[in-house]
Amino acid sequence: MIERKRNFLVIPLLMAFMLILVGCEDEHIAKGHKIFSRYCSACHGEDGDGTGYNATNMDPVPRDLTDSDEDYMAKLSNDEIFEVLQLGGYGVDLSGGMPVWGKVFSEEELWALVAYVRTLHPNEGNEVVFTKPDSEEPLFAAKRVRYPKVREKKFYDLLESLAPDEEAVQEQVALGEEIYSEVGCNACHRINGEGGELGPDLSGAGFMLQTQFIFRWILNPQSFKPKTRMANLDLNEEDAFAISLYLSTLKTASPEDKISDEEGRDAEDEGV
Repeated sequence: MIERKRNFLVIPLLMAFMLILVGCEDEHIAKGHKIFSRYCSACHGEDGDGTGYNATNMDPVPRDLTDSDEDYMAKLSNDEIFEVLQLGGYGVDLSGGMPVWGKVFSEEELWALVAYVRTLHPNEGNEVVFTKPDSEEPLFAAKRVRYPKVREKKFYDLLESLAPDEEAVQEQVALGEEIYSEVGCNACHRINGEGGELGPDLSGAGFMLQTQFIFRWILNPQSFKPKTRMANLDLNEEDAFAISLYLSTLKTASPEDKISDEEGRDAEDEGV
């Protein structure tokens, strides 16, 4: 009986201790950690060491954010890390495999990611401050930008102006294939056995989805699924159009595998 009473006392004490530990964790670092786990760990690894399950599919491989082999991250300022997150690798002349997150997360979320990433490696960088001096007023916008859905008419207008005949269509397809690689789509998506495994295999995209839907999705995936793990690549309409025509030519899958646009929108949380 005495032993059972001890157990009844120990369990609540342990629970209280855990609550104290959780309460002591910086809320912004915790938010950055949560975002990192969902959107970044597949490539960079849960511990940030560059060994995520998708890392072996990428060339170049994801950055080791822990600086275990080289002193790289510690040399970057907080602003430089923020810029890479905001603009993506392609936007700062680095690998296109690093997505553009500036069109997905709020300013505050991006800085929360910076704050968390700073915990992964030794550094002398300034602490990320989230409130104005001598005030509790937030320093960064916390609300994500919402973008309207792209109208189907926009696709057909581009089709008429950029691809009025078969020769022009083939030129756009070739351009789309080039852009697809440049902006890092192949880091997440696989085509005919090559590419990443984070997003759906696109080998049969031409069977699965209508071209106009592919265009609208890649131009603004968050307008369809706000919580999709696919980044908004900040593409202009012409580049998105070219990629959509290229993907529409991929028909490795059999016709029996074809799914409707509506099913395609809901089938994969990762996005097309």
